[in-house]
Amino acid sequence: ERDEETGDLVRTQMVYVDEVTCIGCTNCAMIAQSTFFMDSEYGRARVYNQWGDDDETIQVAIETCPVDCIHYVPYDELVKLEVERRGQTINFKSRLVNQGEYGGDGGHRTGGAVTFSAPQKISGNAGARCSNCPTRGCANCPMYGVGENPEFKKKEEARKARRARKLLQEKLENENKSAEL
Repeated sequence: ERDEETGDLVRTQMVYVDEVTCIGCTNCAMIAQSTFFMDSEYGRARVYNQWGDDDETIQVAIETCPVDCIHYVPYDELVKLEVERRGQTINFKSRLVNQGEYGGDGGHRTGGAVTFSAPQKISGNAGARCSNCPTRGCANCPMYGVGENPEFKKKEEARKARRARKLLQEKLENENKSAEL
């Protein structure tokens, strides 16, 4: 999305899924349904609409990823990664086994003539995301069951309340517009 007046990008960070590392858990696609979908060919998540959901919903989807394969990347890097993705061969038969640990530059073989793609080099991979503290409020905090972290529950309830208020406000504004006609 670009600013109509300046032509500059409205957002400098884009969302990208490393499909080789993705295990196809569907968490992101279930949470941020207007941003992510599950690719039918490889059973992996993919972004189909940058910022299709609000920022908080996308952040929750990213935090629920059990293998941290969803990254924020600059637009120029997104273009490069999307072009590289075209030639990827993903071992879809092992979708519940994270392939990110193989890591070599030349790909790897798994008992056959087909060479599968190695994970891409992504700037979003630079730092660890989990600091293992329950106060961060991750949905999949190892100290609690998935979605049971009390901090996550508080954040999720507040997010849902804000979303409900926003929808109600939009509805009221639409009703006022129709009354003015």
